[in-house]
Formats: sequence, structure tokens, C-alpha cells
Amino acid sequence: MAGMMNNIRERAGGVMVGVLVVAFGGLWALQDSGAFDNVGRGPDARIIGRVDGEIIEGELFQRAVDQQLDAYQAQGLEVTGSLQRQIESQVFDSFVDNAIVEREMDRFGVEVTDDEVFALITGDDPDPLIAQVFPDGNGGVDRAALQQVVEDPQFGEQLQAIEEQVRRNRRQAKLAALVTATARVTPGEVEAEFIRQNRQATAQFVALRYADVPDDQVEVTDRDLQTYYRDNESDYDRPESYTLEYVAFDKTPTADDSTRATDELEGFIEGFRSAPNAVSYARRNSFGAAVDPEFVGAGNLPAELATAVFANLEEGNVVGPVVAGDQAILARVMGVRDGDETSLKARHILLPEGAEEVAEQLKRRIEAGAISFEDAARQQSMDESNKARGGDLGWFSRGRMVSEFEDAAFSAPIGQVVGPVESQFGQHLILVEARSSQEVELVQISRPVEADFARVVEQAQDFQAFIELEGRDFTEEAQERGIAPTEIQVTEDGQLPGLDVGRDFFRFLARSSEGRVSEPLDAGTSFIVARLIERNEAGPAPFAEVENQVRSAVMLERKREVQTAALEAALESAGSLSALASAVGTEVVEASELLMSRPVLPGFGLEPTAVGAAFGLRPGQRSGVIEGDQSAFVVRTTALRGATPGELTAEVRESLEAELLQRKRQRVLQAWLAGLREEVDIEDYRTDLL
Repeated sequence: MAGMMNNIRERAGGVMVGVLVVAFGGLWALQDSGAFDNVGRGPDARIIGRVDGEIIEGELFQRAVDQQLDAYQAQGLEVTGSLQRQIESQVFDSFVDNAIVEREMDRFGVEVTDDEVFALITGDDPDPLIAQVFPDGNGGVDRAALQQVVEDPQFGEQLQAIEEQVRRNRRQAKLAALVTATARVTPGEVEAEFIRQNRQATAQFVALRYADVPDDQVEVTDRDLQTYYRDNESDYDRPESYTLEYVAFDKTPTADDSTRATDELEGFIEGFRSAPNAVSYARRNSFGAAVDPEFVGAGNLPAELATAVFANLEEGNVVGPVVAGDQAILARVMGVRDGDETSLKARHILLPEGAEEVAEQLKRRIEAGAISFEDAARQQSMDESNKARGGDLGWFSRGRMVSEFEDAAFSAPIGQVVGPVESQFGQHLILVEARSSQEVELVQISRPVEADFARVVEQAQDFQAFIELEGRDFTEEAQERGIAPTEIQVTEDGQLPGLDVGRDFFRFLARSSEGRVSEPLDAGTSFIVARLIERNEAGPAPFAEVENQVRSAVMLERKREVQTAALEAALESAGSLSALASAVGTEVVEASELLMSRPVLPGFGLEPTAVGAAFGLRPGQRSGVIEGDQSAFVVRTTALRGATPGELTAEVRESLEAELLQRKRQRVLQAWLAGLREEVDIEDYRTDLL
């Protein structure tokens, strides 16, 4: 009984906010038993927006956002500032769309009777919500639990919430049926879709890539650029945007931050070593986070911890503190035993592919004592992840490295340089320093290695103060402090490369005048101080800003003309594809299993015009010159297979007809809703309130 009560309350009560995919395609409605009924009501609530004067309550909006955030976090996903803004926008749009839909249902007089609601709850074909609230474990409805709720007065409030949501779902479905009543699918459309999905073509083609034409063989004048820009100005439309510059103050922990964490652990060494019960001691001093120890090999420990532990592997030793990633660790060895898996501690030097002779020479210098392996790695290795550590890879077990490297390393004698070994990454020299098959049982106490945020914020505040109070130039002050300012352009809903900013950043942009400097703003891995340089109105970007893009487009046009003309000239005298290929200095390429539904030519990428031509020709027929997206083509179809009339069975036809009808209805509904959105007055106060 208690479990069923909780299930109903969670799914049907006042906090039931979920995702309901309805017939309106892009519209997803928030299932709150009172959320959308209360749009426009509640004069004392904080208002987050209006739709034709009808208010959207901030409390309801925030409840819906929180539910979505909880759903992400329940999946173990990190909710970044940009993700939160995206969720807030989706929720706001859903409130707007639902307000529009509710208005239209009222305008059309769409009603659902009590008898319809009762049938949709207790009947043979219930609303999908019923199966969600009363699942039987097999995809159906637990009829006994449903009947108990319907008949038992103690569930009255929850039953009313279910009835309201079922009524709303049914009203939306009726409205969708009205809007899409004219959508039809013809037999010809079904047959065309069957062919599109199932017919395959084999074709030969001769192609000239536009990119193969050298830049100096085409002429582009300033007049050409200006003409192209005027003719295609709408291609360079941009939303309202902001130009700004910012400096970043890194939150990455410093050596001082690591020292702070290790210094704290230093105080536990003697107590940890002498504790009769090491696990209890670790739990008391790890805020309950310590776990029961288990035996692991060196290759399954953090590299830094494995190096420290296996340097002197003895039961009872207390090792550390060592810093491994974002943790400082103090460990006590509780036991040592032989294991089934061997781990290695090794270094390597990575050199470019084909540099075998260079690797051999370097190996001879190391063996002669002219240079140490570590110094050679620091000076010449291409592996940036470990060259500063002298090529140290730490401990690893089999399955961690590419097979060529792994085979050489696990068969290498300790202390002897082996290689060069070739892998997909290049040429490796390998030095195995230790090998162990033992496993160790550890109890650990750890502390996070975190940046001193107060210090970082203080640095950012100091920079801001100098700009505002001392009247310093933003760029000059940054350069004097050894900080490189970054200039970017961003839209209201845009992303900032490498930064995870929240709504406070966009509030600063919306409220600031040109030249204003922000307070320190949290940007994920750093705090930033930004200066608004310019507000850019919506519309075509100025020619000067897009000149390089325009030049690339015009160059592509000119190169298309060159390659198309070359194929057309050769085609006049070529009697076959082979002769044509020879005349233009290329080869005939054959492509099999081409699909209309995936118009990709192997080696040439997405080329829908050329692939479409292959399906439009009869076997043996050759096309004229086809201007593709990135190449000019002449195509000859050699075979067409599949999608014969006999394969289009009644069952397949019915399935395709239903699929196409659903797509048409979705397009109609989305276009209808988009049109209504343009007609209503939408006021969005999120920038001011969130």
C-alpha cells in the first residue's frame, strides 16, 4: 500500500513534472497537475514571462527546471552552466507552447467529457499515463492497483490529478487531429519512399575535385567579392550579438594547493601507522568516505600511488601523501600476495612515423651513456602527456597500450632499452624499469586537491578594480600582468569556446553599456573578467567581417567553373568513361550499394546530386556533367537492384503509409505552432530574474 501511494504521489501528485511527448512534435508538455492550469493566475507570484499578457509564474517555471536538472543528475551527468541555460530555455518554450495550445483548444471549443476520461483511465485502451502510473511489469496496466485507486477515497487527490492530466492529453490529441485533418499520403508517395529506402545502385563515375584547382589559377576581384556579398547577403545574417574581451583567472590547483592537501594528510601518518584498526581510522578521518580494502595490482592503481607503494612493498608501510590527479592520498599497506596479472613500470620516447633511423641513433646514444633516457624523452619525445616526466608511463597492465607497444614492453628485460617499435602513433623506444605480479591491499585516506578559490577571486577582483577605479586600459593592464586577453563574439544563446558560463554572464551583457567591465564571473575552470566592446544588431554581418568567407565562396565558384568546363570539353570527344578519365587526367571510380537515403560517394563524401543522378539513369546510361557540392561528375549507372514492385507487400505498404502520415502530421503541427508563435506577444523576463 505504501509503495503504491508513493508511486501515485510521485507520478500523479502536485510534484509530477515530467516529459510528455505529444502529437505536437517539438512541443513537449510539462506534466504538473496544476502547472499549465495556473499560467495566467497567481498575481502574487514572481512572473518569469508573459504570453499575450498571460503570466508564466516563476515558481512553476523553477519547479519544472529543477525536475529536469534532477533527471540529469540522477543519470550521473554534470549540470554545467550552459546545460542549465539550455534546460531553462526548453522549459520556457514549453510553457509558451502550452499557453498557445490551451488558447487554441478553447478557441476551437475542444472538450473532453467525463465519460471519455473514465474510459481513458479504466477502459481497454487507456491513456499512456495510466501504464506509467500503474505498471504491471510487462508493459501493461496493473488493473487491480488501478481499481483500488479509483474506488478508495484516500486516493481522491491523486485520482483527480490523473483525471486532469488525462483530460489535457485527450484535448491535445483532439486538437492535433483537427489541425492535421487534411494530411494525406498517396500511393505514389508510398512507392517513392519504398524505393528511396530500399533501392541500391552501382555506378561508375569520373570526378574532378574543385579543391584540386590551385588558387593562382582562378582570378577573384574585389568587385566579384562585393557582387557576391550583395547577391547573397542573407547568407551572412546573424542574430543580435556582443563583441567582448575577457581575461581568465585559472581555477586549476597550483603546487601550493597540492601542498595544502598533503600537509593536512601529514598529520595522520603516525596515527594511521599505529592504528589497531586502519579501516576505522581511515573512515573517521575521511568523513566516512573510506571503503573496505581489496587486493589490486599495480596497473590498477593511480600511477603516482602505484609508484610510491611498489617502490618498497611491505606490509604495514604507510605511503604518502602523494598527489594523484585531483586527490592527495595517504595509504597503508594491509597485505601483499601473488596475483595472476603482471604489471610493468616503464618509460618511452615517441618519435615520428618513419623516423626509425633517428630512433636507432638515439638508442645508441642512450646505451653509450651520452644521454639519459629521461633527458632524451624530455628533449625529443612527441608524447606531450609524459615527456616532461622523462617519458614516465607509470605502472600499467596488459590491455592498456596498443598491441605492438605492449608486446615489446612485456617481453623486454628490465633496464634495457628496446625498440624502435612501430605503432599507429609512430616509433617508440621503451625502457622497462620494474615488473611485478604482486597485488596489494590498501586502506586510503584522501583529500581533494582544490584551488584556493578565494585567492583566484581576489586576483580577478584586483584586476577589475584597477580597470574601474584607476581608469586603466583593459588590454594594457592584462598584458602588464602577463595575462592574454581574448576577444570573442557571442549571441544571447551562444556558447563560449572553453568556458562554461552561467546566466550571470548573459545578464551582464544584456544590462551593460559598451565599455563596461564585469565583476568576476564563474566560467567553469576559471573566473573571468569581461569588457563589453560593442553591441551588434541583428542582420547581415558587415562585409569586412565576412570578407574571408565571401572570398572562399567565390573561389569555390570559380574552381567549380574550371572543373565543370574541363569535363564538358573532354566529354564532347570522349566515347567512354575510360577515355573521359584519361582526357582529364584521372581514373574511373566504381561505387556499389549506393543508397538514395544516404547519398554518400566513397572518397567524395556527401554528394546528393551525383548519387541522385545514378538512380535517375537506366543501367548503361551516362549522364552529362553534374555540378556536385565539392566535385564535378559524369556518372554511368551499371546496375539498379531492390525495391521491385513484388517486394512492396501490403504489410510493408501499410507500415510505410503510417510512417509517412506521421511525418506529415508532425510537419503540419510544427509549422502551425511556429506560425502561432510569431503572432503572439512573448515577454521573457528571465535575464532580469534568474
